[in-house]
Amino acid sequence: MSETYAFLFCLGLGIAARFLYMGATLLSRRTDIFPVTVVLDILTMLVVGGAFTAYVILTGSVLAPYMFAALMAGYFLTYKLTHKKIKN
Repeated sequence: MSETYAFLFCLGLGIAARFLYMGATLLSRRTDIFPVTVVLDILTMLVVGGAFTAYVILTGSVLAPYMFAALMAGYFLTYKLTHKKIKN
């Protein structure tokens, strides 16, 4: 059962990562300053990576490939649902 919880947590973390990235992108467009964009991207990476690492350490789960796959699947699913197509 702990594998199911790990999978669902990683899937949710991927979804949260996409929304966090979208918010950081909107904020960086408002400032239009390159260092702000870099800092926001680094903070997004640290928040998602820190949450993933904290989950693994605090639950004592074993790192498994499905955890990374669930994280990326959650991000990709949300990306496909929120992506705007640019028309030329």
